[in-house]
Parts: sequence; C-alpha cells; structure tokens
Amino acid sequence: MTISSNLFWGALALGLVTGMRSTLAPTMTSRALAAHDDIDEADEPARTLASHRAQQFLMPMAAAELLGDKMPFAPDRTILPSMMFRALSGGVTAAALAGARREPIWLPALIGATAALVASEIGLNLRKPYQSNSLANAALGLAEDCVALSIGSAGLRRALGKR
Repeated sequence: MTISSNLFWGALALGLVTGMRSTLAPTMTSRALAAHDDIDEADEPARTLASHRAQQFLMPMAAAELLGDKMPFAPDRTILPSMMFRALSGGVTAAALAGARREPIWLPALIGATAALVASEIGLNLRKPYQSNSLANAALGLAEDCVALSIGSAGLRRALGKR
C-alpha cells in the first residue's frame, strides 16, 4: 500500500494539529473538503466529513475547545479518553484526506492517529511548567492555536492542492 507524498505530509500535519486541538483538524478539513466541487465523487469518510451536518457539529466543538483550552480547569490532554479521541480524530481526518484523493485510507489514518498522540504528549510537556501561571498558560495556548492553524492550513494545501 503506497500513498502520495502530498497525502503523507497532509496526514502528518493534520495529525499534529489534532494532537494540539482535537477538533480543529477535522473542522478545518471539513470546510476544505466541502469547498471542493468534486466532493460527491470522493470516497468515504471524505463525503461525510464534508457534509453540512458535520460542519454544523464540528464548528462549535472547535470554538469551545479553543476557548476552553485556556481555562485553568481544562483537563489534561493526555488522559486516556482524550488520547483515544485525539487518535480517532487524527485518523479519521487523515482518512478523509485520502478519500478525497481517492487513495487508500488505512496508512494515512495510522499516520494521523500516531501524529496526534505524539503531538499531545509534546504539547503538554511544553505547557505544563507554565500551568500555574494562568496568564502565561493562556498566552502559550494562543501561540499553540496559531501554530496549529498554520500547520493545518499548510497540510491541507499540500494534501488537497491549492484550489
């Protein structure tokens, strides 16, 4: 099973984003896929992720996560339920990219899920020393949001092309 290098880098990038913000990569991917004229001809899970219903669900989830992450009571991103959700989210997002490109989905899904798990650990380790200082923690969270948006946008451009 082989995949194109553009899909590999897109899956890796969006997996990293999912590790930082579990709902941001699926939300960005959902919007990007919905903008494609030929999405109705794509394989699953691309069509489902591009659906209007998915966008209605994902947008508020991502907004809430972006806000909630800065709160001092935000749960640790490396607890088991969070890690399971991040792996699932990264895998489905990468599989949707593969479906849109009509390429095999399993390897990109594995790449996306693995990258999400690794990025979760790294992100937590970078921010943990500053969790006691709520202002520094919020500032680092905003910086992490910017990094996640940048990596996600670059990954989508790479995987889907500049359309």
